[in-house]
Amino acid sequence: MSLNFSRERMELLEEAKKMEMAKFRYILPVYGICREPVGLVMEYMETGSLEKLLASEPLPWDLRFRIIHETAVGMNFLHCMAPPLLHLDLKPANILLDAHYHVKISDFGLAKCNGLSHSHDLSMDGLFGTIAYLPPERIREKSRLFDTKHDVYSFAIVIWGVLTQKKPFADEKNILHIMVKVVKGHRPELPPVCRPRPRACGSLLRLMQRCWHGDPRERPSFQEITSETEDLCEKPDEEVRETTQDPDVREPPEAEAEAPVPTPLKRASAPTFDNDYSLSELLSQLDSGISQTLEGPEELSRSSSESKLPSASSGKRLSGVSSVDSAFSSRGSLSLSFEREPSTSDLGTTDIQKKKLVDAIVSGDTSRLMKILQPQDVDLVLDGGASLLHLAVEAGQEDCVKWLLLNNANPNLTNRRGSTPLHVAVEKRVRGIVELLLARKISVNAADEDQWTALHFAAQNGDEGSTRLLLEKNASVHEADCEGRTPMHVACQHGQEGVVRILLRRGVDAGLPGKDAWVPLHYAAWQGHLPIVKLLAKQPGVSVDAQTLDGRTPLHLAAQRGHYRVARVLIDLHSDVNVCNLLAQTPLHVAAETGHTSTARLLLHRGAHKEAVTAEGCTALHLASCNGHLHLAAAGGHSEVVEELVSADVLDLSDEQGLSALHLAAQGRHAKTVETLLRHGAHVNLQSLKFQGGPSPAATLLRRSKT
Repeated sequence: MSLNFSRERMELLEEAKKMEMAKFRYILPVYGICREPVGLVMEYMETGSLEKLLASEPLPWDLRFRIIHETAVGMNFLHCMAPPLLHLDLKPANILLDAHYHVKISDFGLAKCNGLSHSHDLSMDGLFGTIAYLPPERIREKSRLFDTKHDVYSFAIVIWGVLTQKKPFADEKNILHIMVKVVKGHRPELPPVCRPRPRACGSLLRLMQRCWHGDPRERPSFQEITSETEDLCEKPDEEVRETTQDPDVREPPEAEAEAPVPTPLKRASAPTFDNDYSLSELLSQLDSGISQTLEGPEELSRSSSESKLPSASSGKRLSGVSSVDSAFSSRGSLSLSFEREPSTSDLGTTDIQKKKLVDAIVSGDTSRLMKILQPQDVDLVLDGGASLLHLAVEAGQEDCVKWLLLNNANPNLTNRRGSTPLHVAVEKRVRGIVELLLARKISVNAADEDQWTALHFAAQNGDEGSTRLLLEKNASVHEADCEGRTPMHVACQHGQEGVVRILLRRGVDAGLPGKDAWVPLHYAAWQGHLPIVKLLAKQPGVSVDAQTLDGRTPLHLAAQRGHYRVARVLIDLHSDVNVCNLLAQTPLHVAAETGHTSTARLLLHRGAHKEAVTAEGCTALHLASCNGHLHLAAAGGHSEVVEELVSADVLDLSDEQGLSALHLAAQGRHAKTVETLLRHGAHVNLQSLKFQGGPSPAATLLRRSKT
């Protein structure tokens, strides 16, 4: 027991010693050793491991590039030590991230300070670390000497994982099969990396392929890698000068070896490390060309460690890059470090800062946003009442949304209209952003000023994908807007059959009444959405004669709007053609009043009573003559409708004002309608019954003809 304890303690001491040697911005610092329980005391990383982050949610492209670049810079530092410190277990689980998603390389349990050591010094069988990250030469030759190209290969697999947000060889459960594949030249399949993606992805994929080359000699060094990754971070959307070969088409490693590899540019300022220097001497040499000089190794170490934490007197993120960092970045400063902004404790959030944030989001400049966004700005309310997250969603900038959410932007904030970012995303039909928001703790049933939920917008737009996503997050199907419409009512009103079917499969009541007792079938009939009418009318518990608060049935509504085919389907489904509303109007009255000839003819042929009288004493003939759509009988005439409705027993009936159909047609100067009525025997000299002595139709026509 004590032997095992002693061995474990020695291993921890060895790891702590290595980490203490590697004090650097992107290396996890160790503070001490705990005896009981045995362990290392290290800086707390709020975000956790890269492995966990990659599995949790999609990351902005600029953040992916920055993680790759910072990992490369950290590994370059280790390899530039004298002697080089090899990590030998580089993988996402050993790359930690702080609260601002900056990299800290950790877990040096397998690290070796001598690049010429044999693998059996560290392991019985020479195979250690995560198998998917082992280079092929390590699998083939157990006694092979360690070198820096081992870490380069592992870094390539890390790149693959960051770009795809997947685990390499995840479908392969047999470790031996993975080993055989790697030795034979197989690598994790190149993306489909999701689109849209920056053009830099193509260059990064080519760099990745060089890093996992089967021949270690063909793999670039981390000094070359950091130069390339920094270029990609600075200009992710610019065309690169390399080959234009489609990066999605993967070539076998042997073919890649034959292709010319671009020679990395030599930098005059890049230091050389031919001699064996101590760590302090190395850092001093590296720092000699930097404008900011330090007094000695102790000051250098303190500067490096202090650069990790904000000053107690400062309320902003650190923006500068220490001279140590500059030495291992190819240009003396990291392009994705945080910029210095005026202290918010002194100036508050200025209009200039607001404008910078708005410009970065609207233009989709995620790299810029990552630099300037301060923790206190995440939920900043803009002049229009919207938050930065609202703005990013409205602009459709998915990567900006990802970065804001990673920085804990509140997805439940509302703008002046009461809309949350989810309302905006669903209304704009940006599916990717909808998924991002729903992955957060969000109020899925939040209602705006019109009491619309996100599901109402999905129903209106016919967005079946968002509808399913919302329902999976338990969005309520019973929330009603200020007009009493649930998402089912809205889907029927806008003719979104796909959404209606989804809601029906979820058990939504197809006969659910809304405001004024309108059921979904009323909305579908009113708008003439025939497929939905057919679908709803056949649902259990749905009545085709359901009446609204004013007594209208779906057939009334179809007749009023002239939806002939809908009316025919409703009649075929046994809708009552003579049912009356509260004004004693049948569907025939409504069709005649609005001048829909075909629908009126259909109703007559299916048994509608043309003698039926409304509460005001009007027959369908009167309504066809005097009202009509846009007052057609009074202003334009409905002779075809009159032709269908006229009969001897109703020809000379008068309305409550004592006017016959011929009177009304004459007043409107509708000669064709008058001819139709006269042809059927209308009394040309009939006077108004209510106003005895009033003009007859003949007198009316004569007077009209003189004017």
